[in-house]
Amino acid sequence: MLVAVTVLLGSGTALGGCDGGHDTLVIGVRPGRPGLAERLPSGGFAGFEIEVAHYVARRLGYRDDQISYVEMRTPAGAAPPVDLAMGTLLGRRAGTGPFSGPYLVSEQDILTGVHDISVQRLGDLAQKRVCTTSPGPLVARFGVAWRRAFLTTSTMAGCVRRLTTRRVNAVTGDAAVLAVVSAAAPGGLRLVGAPFAPDKYGIALREDSGDLHTEIDDALRTMFEDGTWRRAIIDHLGSLAAKYPSPPALERYVRTRSAP
Repeated sequence: MLVAVTVLLGSGTALGGCDGGHDTLVIGVRPGRPGLAERLPSGGFAGFEIEVAHYVARRLGYRDDQISYVEMRTPAGAAPPVDLAMGTLLGRRAGTGPFSGPYLVSEQDILTGVHDISVQRLGDLAQKRVCTTSPGPLVARFGVAWRRAFLTTSTMAGCVRRLTTRRVNAVTGDAAVLAVVSAAAPGGLRLVGAPFAPDKYGIALREDSGDLHTEIDDALRTMFEDGTWRRAIIDHLGSLAAKYPSPPALERYVRTRSAP
């Protein structure tokens, strides 16, 4: 989420199609989210967001060998310069720079043990130990004192380890990610199906990107219309794909002038 990750959209990195002399498009991704974006053993990335990014890059005129993916959050906490940043939460944006999207509208949900029937809705977490990748909505609901007593934060993999070893009672995170995680552990984990805190995923651009956001919106619109978006949803989100029968409506970015 952009509010939790410092992304440097470097002004020194060129933007534009390959016919304009700019031979590389650097795309920032946030791995560790099964179904959306995760790192492969080969070092590359896979997931729904990667399919969206690749489609957009090709529509902008880049060949496969001109598209570069980098992790936006490194172990040292540094963020490399990128041209496009995938996984921006448009509803919780820290900045006012240009964006395109959303390409997915999801929500937070709850994951728990398959036999734990004590968690059926968000309110049931009031006295539960919870691990989350997104503390904001939970703290807003239950308060700072609850956070100190019951909440831990980690990556999705870290939260799932805590759940399977019974150090926490539940995990919260993006419903699309939790659905993929629960499907990978049949008979062990249960997606509660109690959505809260909607998430709208989009693409952040550099401030000096001009009107590139309109070109990316056009690329997304074509992806929505030619069936590629729907096929990517089915390929990567499994059983949750039924929740996304049609693409989201694109939001219009309006560039504002800075005061003199």
